[in-house]
Order: sequence, then C-alpha cells, then structure tokens
Amino acid sequence: MSGGRPDATYIIQAYVAKGLKSLGHQVTFIIPHYEDKVVCTDDLRKLELAPRSWSGSRWFSFLEKAAWRIQRWLRVPYLNVFLNYRLYDACIHCLPGYDIVYERNGLYRNGVARACKRLKIPYVLYFEADDILEHDYMGKPITGLLRWRAKATAQFNLNTADCVICVSEPAKKHLVSQWHVSPEKVVVFSNVADVHRFRPDPVARAEVRAALGLGDEPLAIFVGNFFEWHDVTTLLKALALLQEKMPEVHLVLVGDGDRRQAMEQLAQELGLGRVVHFTGLLPHEEVPRFLAAADVAVVPYPPLGEDLWLSPLKLYEYMAAGTAVIASAVGQLTEVIQDGQNGLLVPPGDVSAMAWALQQLLQDPALCTRLGRQARQDAEQKHSWENYLSRLERLFMALITGQPVDQI
Repeated sequence: MSGGRPDATYIIQAYVAKGLKSLGHQVTFIIPHYEDKVVCTDDLRKLELAPRSWSGSRWFSFLEKAAWRIQRWLRVPYLNVFLNYRLYDACIHCLPGYDIVYERNGLYRNGVARACKRLKIPYVLYFEADDILEHDYMGKPITGLLRWRAKATAQFNLNTADCVICVSEPAKKHLVSQWHVSPEKVVVFSNVADVHRFRPDPVARAEVRAALGLGDEPLAIFVGNFFEWHDVTTLLKALALLQEKMPEVHLVLVGDGDRRQAMEQLAQELGLGRVVHFTGLLPHEEVPRFLAAADVAVVPYPPLGEDLWLSPLKLYEYMAAGTAVIASAVGQLTEVIQDGQNGLLVPPGDVSAMAWALQQLLQDPALCTRLGRQARQDAEQKHSWENYLSRLERLFMALITGQPVDQI
C-alpha cells in the first residue's frame, strides 16, 4: 500500500490493512516522502527506510537539488520525476515475493505502477475520486504542463492496473467514459463503517451533551471537512430558518478545512452563535461519541448531480451509530438512503427543504428512533467492514489466480 492522508481515505486504508492482517495476510506499507525518503514497513509505529540503489546515492540527491534550483529559476512546474523514480526504485527492492499491490491514486505518481509492470505483480488501484476534477471544483485548477503530467500519470496507472476499485457507480461510469477504462476491470466498493465502534451509546450521549452545555435540546450534527462540496452553507441557512419555529435546536459541526472560518462567520451573521458548536478536528475514535449525542446527522451536498462520484464515509458511520440521517439527493446517496425508511432525502442546495426535514425529525423523537434503528440495521447487514474485507479478499485471490473480477 502507498499514499494516504489524514482523512477518510487514510481511515479506509488503515482499516483495510488492519483487517487483512486479522485474516492472516502480511501487509507492508510503502510510503513516499518528499525529503529524499521512502518508508517501507509492516508496522506504522516503526518506520523503516526502504532499500534503494541509485536513487539513494549522493549523485541522485545532487541532481535532484540541481533540478529544483533550475525549476525555481525558470519558474517551471516541478513534475515529481525524482520522487517517482525514488518510489519506483524502492518498490523494485521491496515488492519481490509479494502477491499483490494495492495503491490509492495520487497526482503525478506512477512509480508503483511502473514497478508492478516490470515485476509482473498484480496491481490494484483504489480510485476514490478524480483528483484533477476535484481541483477544478475547488477553484484551484491544475493547468499547463502540470495538468498534462497529472493526466499522463493517471492514465498510465489506470491502463496498468489489473483492477480498479472505485467507490460508486457514478465513479465507474466516469472511469469508463472519461478515462476509457475497461468496465470489466472496474469493481465498485462503496465505503462502509465500523459497526462495533459506531453504535448507539447512552452514556456517551449524556457525557458529550453535558460537555456542550446541553440537556435534552434537539441536536443535529455534521462531521466532515469544510470544503466546497460539503454544503454546510445550506445547513446553516436551514437552521436559521428553523430557529423561527424551534429556537431550542442546536447544531454541532465537527471538522476543519478551507472554509471553516467562512462558516463561522456565516453562523454569526445568521445569529446562530448561541446554537452552533464548532469542535474543530477530532480524533476518529471520538466521532462515535458525538454521533451518539445527536438526534439527527446531516450529509449536505450542493447540486452536483451524477458528478458526485463520492461514497461519503460519514454517511455509513451515521447509519451505524443509529442516528437519523438527512442526506442530499445526489449521486450514490439516493441508492443508500430510502426516503422515509432509513433516512430522509432532500433536494441538494434547497434551504427550505433542509429546514423542513430537520423540523420533521427533531420534533418527532419516535420518527428519529425508527429511521435510526433501520439505518443501523442496514449498516450491520450491508455496510460493515466484515463484508467489505471478505469481498476484498476474494477479489485479491481472483487476481492472484488469474480469475475475472467483474463478478466479485
């Protein structure tokens, strides 16, 4: 495994590694660093440098530093050529003897795919999202030579992969139509939740509410980063609208991100300073306690339509916690949430509809309980890590033995 960042992707990779180890498999992490290092370890508590040949020499370091100086002098983009070779070199030394390689797609990175191609080891690419389009949507487009490089490395990885794992059917359609990946080698693995960690917890409910200065007031929650595609703006405006009828409703926003300051300012402008609680980033193990404290959990997205190829981890954790869910009716969310059965769906970006859904649930504890109980049952039966890992193990075994993967 390689790559990773401290967000949902990191959490998923950590669960995959831990789960495969629990099934008796050896798992090794190969992690690229930007300071002339590549880590190769089977225990993230004991980081060890990967063996390398020429890329570990003084000459390589000298050439890399010279390239950096020239790049800055000419004001041309840095294309990760040296990092890719360092990663490739480490993989060539570390991977012989391994049965399969699993990598999360990363911008400008193809060293792992190149090594797998040379060593003839089955290569599985985990495609969470199109990073290039993600940058476009965030208003930080990749342009010029860097965009060409990003497309070239992504296309090489997708072409080289023996199997591409994506998180939703919209993501699969995108891979097939935009990146021309054979549909037979694309397998959908929607995200799941740890149903043992995320569960109803009356003790945690009381403790968290006390820490927030709350008693039995109706409480909604959002967990996630404050980015453009998380429509916290609509949620805050809906809460402001709801305050006219239910001024006792509170909202907890768990997370951080580029737009946190803007959201804090919006909450003040809407007169919500008393009822909106920003916690900042929390350790993942603390999130179940906050979900247990809430009556309703919200998954708000703007109107992206089928472009929303994501499979929000928060949705499945909300469900496992037994918290009633309100979700925007976009992308895969409409496949997971059956309106009125295990949650409520609202049109994306619709403030009035969001306010109506919040009111329906927060003024009706029995409805909250019924929807939350069904969501919990669905999480246990369809969206657990046990099911995910069992299927992933079958997929890996099929690749190792040369069997087709499209029916896994």
